[in-house]
Formats: sequence, structure tokens, C-alpha cells
Amino acid sequence: MKYRTKRFFGNCRIPMDLQFFAEGGDDGGAGGNGGGSGEGEGNGTGNEGGENQPPSFDELLKNGHQAEFDRRVQKAINTALANAQEKWQALTDDKLSEAEKLAKMTKEEKSQYLAQKHEKELADREAALTRRELMAEAKNTLAEKKLPVSLAEVLNYTDADSCSKSIAAVEKAFQEAVQAAVEEKLKGGKPPKKAQDAGVTKEEYAKMGYSERLKLKTENPELYKQLSGV
Repeated sequence: MKYRTKRFFGNCRIPMDLQFFAEGGDDGGAGGNGGGSGEGEGNGTGNEGGENQPPSFDELLKNGHQAEFDRRVQKAINTALANAQEKWQALTDDKLSEAEKLAKMTKEEKSQYLAQKHEKELADREAALTRRELMAEAKNTLAEKKLPVSLAEVLNYTDADSCSKSIAAVEKAFQEAVQAAVEEKLKGGKPPKKAQDAGVTKEEYAKMGYSERLKLKTENPELYKQLSGV
């Protein structure tokens, strides 16, 4: 057993730094020179590593690449603007089908477009319903006031308040027109000329004010329809 242990440790060789145990003098100087040599190699390796580092962005621009960089940036901006303008023109082109418009949109743009379209459809439906309801009430009001029910076509149906104000304006204009006709007859003068006799043209109709159009509608409904396109 002792023989085996001795043989095992005899075969094991442990590396040792013998220089550590050396005395000063020439050997120490040699050790110092060796240390200096190692330091030199370290510095050389560090310098070589610094030379291999890639130049920074600012250094590239200083080396005459500023013009090329500016050109590429401007090209990218122009491309982005052209794409945005093309998409805007496509979305505003009435000739494009709904599918073609949606195909040119991103997912977010498509979602926003469909939401706005849905809101507009609801608003249009609500406005049409409001107009029908207010017109029905306005015709009843005109009949109660002994006014021509056909005047309901010229009223404002934006909301109930606007409709009520337009009924009051129509009633006032109608009464003034009737009063003027009565006074003309009482004076013994000629009755006021009808619009048809006066030869009202579309150009003249376009220049008429609200009360003049109302008077024309009252005196000559057929001509009023022709000129107004109702």
C-alpha cells in the first residue's frame, strides 16, 4: 500500500513558479525585464484592437459622406411623401370602388374608415327621419294657419327650432304678399303681374330673395317648380 502511494505521488508533477523563490540580483533583474516585456506586448495588443474599431457615424460624415447621407435621406422623404399622396388621392377618388379603396389601406386606416362611414350613415338616416317627422308636423301647422301646405317644401328641417322659425318667416312673407295684393286692388290699379306674365327666367329666379321666391311659389306654383327644380 505504501509503495503504491509513493509511486502515485512520484508520478504527479505539480508546476511551480520557481522564480518566486529566487533571490534578488541578476535573476531578479531578468524577472523585471520579463515583466517589462509582458507589459509591452499588452500595450501592443491594445493598440491593435483600437485600430480595428469601426469609425463612428460622425467620423463617416466628416470623411466626405455628408452629401451622400443627405441625398439618401431626401430620397426616403420624397418616397414617403409620394406614397402618402398616392394613397390620399386613391381614397378621395370617387371612381374607385369600395374594395379598391380598402385594399390600399392599412389595418388601422381600414378600421377608422369603416367607423367613420358607419357614423355618417347613421347621421344621414337620423337626419332623413328628422326631416320626415318635422315636415309632417309643419304641414299640419301650415294647414291650421290657413297657409298653403305646399310651402312645407321651402322650410328648414335641420331641427325643431329651425323648422319653427322658418314657418314663422314663411307666414310673415305670405301675409305681406297677400296684403300688398289687396292694397293694390283697393287702389284700383292693375293687379300685380304674375311671374309667368312677367317672363321670369332662371337667371332672374337665381337672383330672387327668399320673400320673392315665396311670392312666386304662391302665385305660380307650376312656374316655381320649373325654376326651382323641385
